[in-house]
Amino acid sequence: MSRRRRRLEDPRAAIEAKRRRPGLPAEPPRPDGSPAAVEAALGAVAALFPRRLFGDALPPLLLRHQLYSLVPDRTAVDRHLERLRAEGRLRLLHLGLGPDALGVVSARLYREKALAAVAGSPREPLVRRFLEVAVMARPELSYGERQLVAVGLLTVRDVGSWWVAVPGVGRFVRALLRGRRALLSLFRRARLRQLPQGALGGGKTPPGAALGVPFLLHDLLGEGRLQSIPTPAGPLLRLAEP
Repeated sequence: MSRRRRRLEDPRAAIEAKRRRPGLPAEPPRPDGSPAAVEAALGAVAALFPRRLFGDALPPLLLRHQLYSLVPDRTAVDRHLERLRAEGRLRLLHLGLGPDALGVVSARLYREKALAAVAGSPREPLVRRFLEVAVMARPELSYGERQLVAVGLLTVRDVGSWWVAVPGVGRFVRALLRGRRALLSLFRRARLRQLPQGALGGGKTPPGAALGVPFLLHDLLGEGRLQSIPTPAGPLLRLAEP
């Protein structure tokens, strides 16, 4: 297994790097849009995913636009993710957060957690067959057959079509929405609706931000809801809303 692949599938190697700068988003070592820069961003954001919050039932899940906060070349990010998807190394998932908000997850860990969710149940053979024949062999975002909705592997897209999903992903989406509201509320109450990034890294986690401030900052920066302004004292984060 290559070093790049280990960084994508097992984010533990990036955790120590994160600990050296507690509470702050990782800085991109090579924000040049190269495959190496995208791989580094994948590892850094995946390392922020709070697995214990979900009882380790979910694989490290991140949003595509979070990578944009580390690698500004969005086209390069999308191109590399598409290559990894076509190679069967990761899955792209619609999470119901909008047409452009795609989830990104390691294909190997996706399979492991999906099987763990039905281990020992009568549904396990069906889930295993679906993963091997459909999901792993065909990395499309959606499918046209009605099956496996009950175990959370498919969610409704429209009549006769379903998105591929992760069992239990609804808990992640609810936590993300609560966390967004919590951080945005801080900025709306702040003077000039801006805060030093460093002020958010070492303090008490705001109520509702269970996913962690660094994870949520990547979300809000990548989606464009916050702007990062360089200053001699460090990045200044400003609310992008009018």
